Amino acid sequence: MFNKIKKKGVHLPELLIQNGMIQIAMCIDDDPIVLMLNDLILKEQSFCGNLIKYDKAETALEYFDNQTKLPKEEQELPSLIFLDINMPVMDGWEFLEVFSERFKMFHDTIRVIILSSSVNPADLEMAANHPLVIGFMPKPLGEAELALLKSNPSLQHYFA
Repeated sequence: MFNKIKKKGVHLPELLIQNGMIQIAMCIDDDPIVLMLNDLILKEQSFCGNLIKYDKAETALEYFDNQTKLPKEEQELPSLIFLDINMPVMDGWEFLEVFSERFKMFHDTIRVIILSSSVNPADLEMAANHPLVIGFMPKPLGEAELALLKSNPSLQHYFA
């Protein structure tokens, strides 16, 4: 599914690159087991140094609200968000809509991977057409999916 979305590579600021991995990533998923498994695989595969985890999209938006109140040099922003689309209250698409509108100042530094069990073609199409989304991957994350991400033009500079 990941390869169905092709986007021009977007290179993020070099200061977010540390030790051949993404310094900070975020996972938003209502399933605590998925959050735990993602944390394990991302650290085991040296994909990111720190994973910020939220089980509610609304809470993740509050995190970004709080970051906007800090001086830029003190902000701790993820370079990549793993986002589930099927969540109660606020789903992933609603999160992306609010995030896109409210946090335009972060668009140059944050990219999104849709991480979902959905096989709905409409979800794939929406992901392919969203400017912040660089991929759509099935749950659960594994070594093969992370290898694909490491070679994604928008992310490969982290792992070079």
